[in-house]
Amino acid sequence: MTPSDAPMPDDPILGAVANAAVVSSAPPAAEPEDDLAHDDGEGDRPELSPEAWALIRECLAQGCHDIGNSRRLRFRYGHQLVHIQNVGYHVYDGRRWIEDIDGVHVTPLAHETVEAIALEAHLISPTPNEAAAIAAGEEAEIEKESIGTDDLTESQKAALAKLNRDIAAASRARKAIAGRRAQRRRFANSSCNTGKIDGMLKQACGYLSKPLAAFDVDALALNLENGTLRVEIDEQEDEESDPDNPRFRRSVSIELSPHQREDWICKLAPVAYAKDAKCPIFDAFLAKILPSAEIRNYMLRYLGYALTALTTEQVFVLMHGEGRNGKSTLVDIVSRLMGDYATSLPIATLTGEDRRKGAEATPDLVRTPGARLVRAAEPKEGMAFDESLIKSLTSGEPILVRRLNHEFNEVYPKFKLAISANRKPVIRGNDDGIWRRVVLIPFDVQIPKDEVDKKLPEKLWTERSGILNRLLEGLSDFLMRGALDPPAGITAASQEYRDESDLMGAFVREALTVTKDAADSELTGALFDAFLVWCQRAARTPVKRETFTRRMVKTAHDFGFEKGKASSSIYVGVQVKSEYRPQQPEPRAPSRTRDDD
Repeated sequence: MTPSDAPMPDDPILGAVANAAVVSSAPPAAEPEDDLAHDDGEGDRPELSPEAWALIRECLAQGCHDIGNSRRLRFRYGHQLVHIQNVGYHVYDGRRWIEDIDGVHVTPLAHETVEAIALEAHLISPTPNEAAAIAAGEEAEIEKESIGTDDLTESQKAALAKLNRDIAAASRARKAIAGRRAQRRRFANSSCNTGKIDGMLKQACGYLSKPLAAFDVDALALNLENGTLRVEIDEQEDEESDPDNPRFRRSVSIELSPHQREDWICKLAPVAYAKDAKCPIFDAFLAKILPSAEIRNYMLRYLGYALTALTTEQVFVLMHGEGRNGKSTLVDIVSRLMGDYATSLPIATLTGEDRRKGAEATPDLVRTPGARLVRAAEPKEGMAFDESLIKSLTSGEPILVRRLNHEFNEVYPKFKLAISANRKPVIRGNDDGIWRRVVLIPFDVQIPKDEVDKKLPEKLWTERSGILNRLLEGLSDFLMRGALDPPAGITAASQEYRDESDLMGAFVREALTVTKDAADSELTGALFDAFLVWCQRAARTPVKRETFTRRMVKTAHDFGFEKGKASSSIYVGVQVKSEYRPQQPEPRAPSRTRDDD
């Protein structure tokens, strides 16, 4: 077994001890205080714990190269470091695995690792032969003093020569030990160079690697300042129900557990769980901006649902209303409370204006893995959603994201979209595939200017533990129901939005009269001409003639008229309203020329 094959316990000291027999090819080093070679004069040994010296001894057994340094790093900090594939290093800070942006967390650990290499010099001890030579040399020095140098016999001269040889051998042994110590200190200095540190980190990352999919896997766990909140659902059959048609009772429990490395959580919400915390200011604010209790409770269910990584509902909310209606303040406080679990996307990402080629990096989407709430705001007048992207982001199916200079990661979106808009984005498609995902929440109350409280965001922040409890109530309501259950007010608003966005349907309703009388007919060309007139008056962007012709087939069927049987270019049972027929130009009198005179 090699050092790289050896198991790496979380504790670096235990890791060093567990692998001692594997990685150490040198004889056991003497304790610092029993050093037979004496100190080389380069400073006193620091007073460290036996465990610390055991770790240093283990590092001493590693080679003087990048691979050896990578093992030193793993021995010391393997329990704190992980390298997420195609993302980078993360460090466990006691509550979560935090991304090492710009080396803020990993660099100090790397520096401590290479700076500690110099301490290994204190544990470089004699080999058995060197120890024997040093011991013999010390005895020879004592014996040499007793012999003297005058009037020596031949046997005394021979003995003295042997003593001198032993003393010289001891000196060479000490120099060899001092040389190895100096060499280790020189290696310690060179290891502090940027190239060596980078090499150490690069060599270590393969042994500390985990896929992105291994993190934040518990959909009902929420990492908080004072622990990890765990939500559990229990379903039991009602004993009084019919065995052939059983009923089940569902209950939801919430518990706070200590932070654990083994949870592999990368996110943290900057709020503490306090079971009895209240939020009267938030409650009053929410009741003011959403006076309908049904809509208000739906909003809480959705935001509670956003605390989880569940994606069962496959919907997004469009919070619509004019300014000063509180929708931005609401999303702001919830996003701030959720911390790492919330992020934002440019509205251009959702409308396709920021579309990239397949091989390009997606820096906007790389923020979304592990996120549970993604916000976007303020689409411009006439902006249209990229409907295929919206479907992908809300379907729960994997998408590809890539950081600059990294490979692609396949990730499953776990977030819920919340889009704030004064103007409704255009949705061109009229299929259920897109519209079943759209939930429009009307924010119809406009706060008078003299009632706007500029300090409200900070007041709400002081109630964050209470607001968390309110969102947890919404989550429990959602889990007990098993669905978000939009009320009639939201369903009606969403349907109205669909009707407004249905370009073909709006054209038929406003510009045509459906008679269902076979005597009434219009050419497809006449319908398209009327469509262009209607688009101009309604400030709508027309589709191309080919698209219009294709869509009109389904639209006609939906509204109860159809193509003529004799000719596919005629629709029967419909008439264009006179005001939408193109105006024919009045004939002009012929212009006179000089030849007319």
